[in-house]
Amino acid sequence: METSYCLFEINQCQAAVDTAYVEEVFALPELVLIPNAPLGVIGVLDRRGDTLPIVDLQVNSESQPRHYHLSDSIIVLQQADLNIGIIVNSVQGIKELSASDIKADMDKQQEESNLNLKRFFSGMVTDESDILILNSPQAWFKTGEIQQVISVTRSLADDFYRAQPEKALSETQLLDDTSITTFAPAVTPEDRAIFHQRAKNLRQSLDEKSAITESRALIVVSLGDNLFGIDSNLVREFITISQATPVPCCPKHIIGAINLRGKVLVVIDITQSLGLPLKALQRLPKAIVVEYQDSLIAIVVEEIRDALFSATLSDIQEVTDNAQIMGSDYAQGQVPYGDQIIQILDLPKLLDVSELIVSESF
Repeated sequence: METSYCLFEINQCQAAVDTAYVEEVFALPELVLIPNAPLGVIGVLDRRGDTLPIVDLQVNSESQPRHYHLSDSIIVLQQADLNIGIIVNSVQGIKELSASDIKADMDKQQEESNLNLKRFFSGMVTDESDILILNSPQAWFKTGEIQQVISVTRSLADDFYRAQPEKALSETQLLDDTSITTFAPAVTPEDRAIFHQRAKNLRQSLDEKSAITESRALIVVSLGDNLFGIDSNLVREFITISQATPVPCCPKHIIGAINLRGKVLVVIDITQSLGLPLKALQRLPKAIVVEYQDSLIAIVVEEIRDALFSATLSDIQEVTDNAQIMGSDYAQGQVPYGDQIIQILDLPKLLDVSELIVSESF
């Protein structure tokens, strides 16, 4: 049986966690560091009124601050009453992995990875590259330790925020504040201000929190100069197509068929259905594997722009009838994404169109 995993990179290693535990992903903000905190917790952040403990999966080094970067991310994991965040270098996508391929032997990765494998990881998959498998969050702690993590970190965070009223930090203050308990002391004042602003944006009142609790997880892909969002529940994994076997007597949008771990998948191009000009494929085109009517289909895309984008429901806008937007006929809505707009695709509706229906009789 295969399970969907969220792939991420940490310390030049590829790792994965069961998507069932993934609640949210966001850019790394400034953390409240807690020296000598128990159970691998390095600090906390205020996430919309809730204290979120943050774990560093790397092996602790004595009295040396970690080097964090603006490109790093937090993956928020949830299991039962435990919510906890991990710091990763990047989130790479989603991949289907079989439990039978996960091996417990991680000895060869122990020295190279500088990760705390015994505490946080359950095994590894040897694929095109080695993938370390993160254990379930509750398995990181012994009985009774979970509540200790929650209560201790909440108490320490409350003390910190009471002692540090919200105020704008000047560049001089940011430059001078480089103690061992300061988050990312080695970064430039400009970068530290960005970390600080990210943390400020995450802290919101309970009223604001209740208004934005509901969100929709999207996979963001690009086609031409357009961004499209696809419901993450439909996406099984991302792949690179090295070779597709042509299918005789099929329309142009059917590129061919591939063998993915023993399963035959049809590869299709949806650009023309979205009103976009048909372009020559890249040498090694990327594709997302989606589930449609109990079958798997590979849809070619130009780029995976965001492996897990959380769109707040209140930010999703309707697409007006007169909107001159590519793909608007199949759009469930649109949402801002930086200085661009994501069209949220109704993928089942798009695939239901008669000219896209593919017979599996070949």
